This record gives sequence, C-alpha cells and structure tokens, in this order.
Amino acid sequence: MEQPEKQNNSTPQEEQLKEIIRDFEKQSQVLTQAYRSMEEQFAALNLELDSKNKALESALAEKDATYTLLNSTLETMHNGVIAIDVDGVVTVFNSAAENILGYARDEVVGQTITTAFLHHTFSENSLCDTFDSGCNHELDEKFIWDKEGRPVPVKFQSSLLYSPSGVLLGAVEIFSDLSRVKQLEEENAQNKTLAALGEMAATLSHEVKNPLGAMGTWARLLDRSIASEDTKSRTILAHITDALTRLNKIVSSMLIFGRQSESSQLQRCNLRDLMCELADSMEVEMVFTSGKDITFLREWDTRDLFVRVDPEKIRQIVMNLMINAIHAIDEKGTITLKMEGIDKRGDSYAKITLSDTGCGIAESTKELLFRPFHTTKENGTGLGLAIVQKLVAFHKGTIQVDSTPGEGTAMHLFLPVDIVQ
Repeated sequence: MEQPEKQNNSTPQEEQLKEIIRDFEKQSQVLTQAYRSMEEQFAALNLELDSKNKALESALAEKDATYTLLNSTLETMHNGVIAIDVDGVVTVFNSAAENILGYARDEVVGQTITTAFLHHTFSENSLCDTFDSGCNHELDEKFIWDKEGRPVPVKFQSSLLYSPSGVLLGAVEIFSDLSRVKQLEEENAQNKTLAALGEMAATLSHEVKNPLGAMGTWARLLDRSIASEDTKSRTILAHITDALTRLNKIVSSMLIFGRQSESSQLQRCNLRDLMCELADSMEVEMVFTSGKDITFLREWDTRDLFVRVDPEKIRQIVMNLMINAIHAIDEKGTITLKMEGIDKRGDSYAKITLSDTGCGIAESTKELLFRPFHTTKENGTGLGLAIVQKLVAFHKGTIQVDSTPGEGTAMHLFLPVDIVQ
C-alpha cells in the first residue's frame, strides 16, 4: 500500500529562510577551509621565520664573535692603530695608540682627524696623504707628536679601507714606537765613541805620564835650589807646580776613562746595604768637609734589592755625582740620596737618585753633560760624567737627568735587578 506523499506546507518565506541557511552553511564551510588553509600557511611561515631567525641569530653571533676577536686583537697589539672614515672622522684608536700618544680613546674617536690631535699628528702627513692620494705607505719611518708635543719616532704603514663589495670606507694606519730602538742605537753609537776615546785617552795618558813625573821631580829640585827671598822665581815655580797638578789630575782621569772594565768581578750585592755604606762614607768625607751648610738626606726602599755590580765602581759613580751636587750648591742646600725598586717596560730595576737644590743645569747644556772633556768648572777635566756614563753602561744600566735652572738637579741611575730563578 503506497504511502501518501508528504505535502510541502512551507510558506515562501520559510523556503527563503532555508535557502539563506543553506548558503550560510556553505559559506561557513568555505571560510572554515580557508581558515584551516591560513593556519597551515601561518604555521609554515612561522617555521620558515623561526628558521630564518635562528640563521640570523647565528650570523649575528658569528659577527659578534668576529667583532670581539678583531677588537681583542686590536687591543692586545703592541702597534698603534688609527682609522678614519670617508669624512675624516676617527673610527678606531686602540690601546697601543693611547699609550704611545697619551690621548684617551674618548678624546679622539668621533672627532675629525684635523681636530682630534693638538699637534696635527696625523692630519698633516701619511694618513691623510693615503686617503687623498690613494697611495699606500709601506714600513716608512717618521716622527709623530704625542699629547705633550714631544716627537715620537715610529715605523708605520697606511692603506685605504674597502668593503667586500669594493666601496671605499676610509683609511687605516698602523705604527710602532721606535723610541727604545732609537735609544739603543744612540747608546750603541755613543758606547763605540766612548770606547774609541777611551783607547786614545789610555794611550795618550801613558805617553804623558812619564814626562809629567819627570817635570814634577825637576820642580821639586828647583824648589830646593831657589833662594827663599827670590819671590819672583818662587811665584813662577808655584804656577808651574799648579799646572803640573792639574795635568796630573787630567791624566789620572784619562787613565780611569780609558781603563777597560770587562775584567771587573761583578758581585751579587744587596743594594740597600751598599748604599748605606756609601752614604756614611760620603757624609763624613765629602759633606762635612765641603765648607757648606748642606743637609744630607737618605731615602731607602724597604725591600731587599739585589744587583750584580762591582761595588768599587758603583762607589765611583755615586762619588762623582756627589761631587757635582756639592759644587752645584752655593752656600746652603739639600742633597738627597734615594734608592727604590721600580718596574720599567716589564723589567725590574733598582733606581738610585741623587738630587740637589743647587743652581740647576741649562737646557742647552744637558745634551753635552756626558760628552768627554766638556766641563763648565774652572778646574774640571770634563771626564767625570763621561766616566760615570761608561761605568753605568758596563753594568747594563742607564742614567737620566732632570734639572730646572735655579731649582736643582736630579740624576737617576737605573740598574737591572738580579732575580734568582
């Protein structure tokens, strides 16, 4: 038996509503699929972005590591490095450059090369020449000026800086301080000159000593034969005797200057003990007998400083310096003998300073102080400080002078400390 057909009793409005619902459901399905597709694409993009971020982080870390390595290399270099950009602004100024020139990095970086330095250290020479002309400098030598305006001898090289793509970035200069090298070269040349002069002085003094001895003998014989009332002859003889005394003093100094020191026996000495002994004897033998109102002060380092020296030659050095200090004081003053330990360029030295409050030394005279036969004293031989310098060099030491006219002089002697390994 057939079922009767269902009758559609929906109204047109209901049918229209059903159609709208069906369309909405279809659109919802489309939107859902689109959203799911977007989610999948977003997830894929996130993965790609994460991958690129990790690659970027890795690249940045590598770049930071490279920068740190380069910066550490720059900072640990013994050579000074300065770089400028295309506008002439300083971009790099490493620690060695600070030490050599005396400028702090903050004073220089960010300034133009023409205004950063007080004395136009780089603005008037190689670095700007390289940037302007494009010509590199390879291991040339020149002087640059530090913050105090003092010339510093350097060996340098400069070149243009380019990016990997060939874009000009600026110029760079690398320089090394030659002050110590030049000092050693000068000392070596001076030592050779002193050695040659020493040989000549030794030969000459031996040739002169015997005739001088004979002349002294004749003068004594004349003294016995001249009548006491012969005033004129005795005055002439007194002048002859004085001249012979001065000549003997010069010959004795020449013998000391010409004497070879290599045969001396060096001893390991406690420098404080040696200086105490020297100070005691000098105070009695020289200060008290000088006829001047001199205050003698001593300042010792509390540490035990051991040096390998010939004690007699150290005594000779200090005695010569003391003689000069006493002569520099007019009537009243102070002489100070100081001994201390210092570190100089990574090495340990014993520093002996003999200072006075005397007349001081003119700047023009300082360069001539250690030159043989140069003297400003009426009866001086000009060999005292030359002998001092020779004896100091024998002990592998150095001597420096600080002096202000009208205020006094300080002589600084540096001896290497003998460190037992």
